[in-house]
Amino acid sequence: MRALKASAALIPAALIGFSAPAMAQTAEVLHWWTSGGESAALGEVRAAFAAKGGSWQDTPIAGGSNARAAAVNRMIGGNPPTVFQFSIGKQLDELAEQGLVGDIHEAAVAGNWDAVLPPLVAKVAKHDGKYIAAPIDIHGENWMFYNTAALQKAGVAVPKTWPEFLEAARTLKAAGIVPIALGGEPWQERILFNSVLLGVGGRDHYLKVYGELDEAAMRSDAMIEVFRTVAALRDFVDEGSPGRKWNLAAAMVMKGEAAFQFMGDWAKGELVAAGIEPGTSVGCALAPARDKAYIMTVDAFAFANVKEPAGRQAQALMANVIMDPAVQIAFNKRKGSIPVRSDVTDPSFDACAKLAMETLKDTKAQLASTGLFGVSSAVSGAIDDAISQYWNDRGMTPEQGRDLFIQAIAQAK
Repeated sequence: MRALKASAALIPAALIGFSAPAMAQTAEVLHWWTSGGESAALGEVRAAFAAKGGSWQDTPIAGGSNARAAAVNRMIGGNPPTVFQFSIGKQLDELAEQGLVGDIHEAAVAGNWDAVLPPLVAKVAKHDGKYIAAPIDIHGENWMFYNTAALQKAGVAVPKTWPEFLEAARTLKAAGIVPIALGGEPWQERILFNSVLLGVGGRDHYLKVYGELDEAAMRSDAMIEVFRTVAALRDFVDEGSPGRKWNLAAAMVMKGEAAFQFMGDWAKGELVAAGIEPGTSVGCALAPARDKAYIMTVDAFAFANVKEPAGRQAQALMANVIMDPAVQIAFNKRKGSIPVRSDVTDPSFDACAKLAMETLKDTKAQLASTGLFGVSSAVSGAIDDAISQYWNDRGMTPEQGRDLFIQAIAQAK
């Protein structure tokens, strides 16, 4: 590479000027989508970018935390990628405050993003009123996938409340079927916990706990019932759970070894890879809840604060491609998510995706994972640790679990 850079000085100025327009649409894209399904989904964006005259320089880095760290280090070091995958929320906002992230507000205004994005997503994609990220999808965390044959064998219906779920779990266990396929990792345990938090406490309670970190809500009787319900669920997970990866838990449900999995809708990618149409032999429903709600997590791409016109043009093109309705459909059908644009529909989306879209039509149902609420990484990590400690310590009472949860958040603030 050094030889190539050195030889550039020998190229006639006329030729350099001639090549500039082609470089105007070149973007280095740093991301963590390295699995087969993720790469296929991102390929839809790459193809659309190329079709509109863009040149895509791919920089894949395995692991979200690794990719985010690489993007931050390169921006601080003065060699930023043009476009980089990042989680919208507190950390990206902090980078914008440091002047490391640029805005693509002009493209967003021209594309009327405010009118087509869910209000919560639009809010967190901005800094000081300007868009600094282009959201590409919406995943839901509070899904309950189930093996239809296993439920039929045990004679249980899809539960709509947590008391109904506990009754169904007892019946399934008696029939020799593992009620819950759970990967024993903190983030998976948090997904299960949050489904209970929403289902038992309701939308308003969920918003107070994570949206406001309201201590009164955390000390309420509803919170004790949340921890009591979570404790009851411990009896319905098999001994092989600790350390199990989420995709292996999904395989247990696909094979009928387990009845239920509480997981984000990225699990649908495993179903599709196995030749299963989501909503058929493996069904999908939102986790039991008294209020209709969807706990959203959003994938997005952010834009480094580059000054060169060529880089800015490439960023604008990328923003427009990401929000293009056709790209939204093609990408999300492969990713297992749903379009972030509220005006995009397609009859070929699976039954689970259609349920998600219908649910999100109600703005009151639009909840968010902890990151979207702007909870700091320190607080988010403390929440995961407290939930995991409670889940794995059967001697801990609901009251002790609640107190640990409150104390962990207070110390991490």
